[in-house]
Amino acid sequence: MQTDDLERERRRKAVAEVLGCQALEGVRPSSTHLAELQRYADGLVSLDELMTQLIERIRQCSPGAPDKDQEGRL
Repeated sequence: MQTDDLERERRRKAVAEVLGCQALEGVRPSSTHLAELQRYADGLVSLDELMTQLIERIRQCSPGAPDKDQEGRL
């Protein structure tokens, strides 16, 4: 995925805002989370790809989280 300089700057600002909000809430992002956000800021993944990765990681870490089949019924 190729991004131009304006898009890369927009993504960098979005990531900074996310990290700022998390800091205000007392959330300390893991190194994995920071790496995922950096890949997004660098234009290596789309927002949809990033969200898919984060959702999958949450599912793996959360016992009893609904799977894709159950998700549609909620």
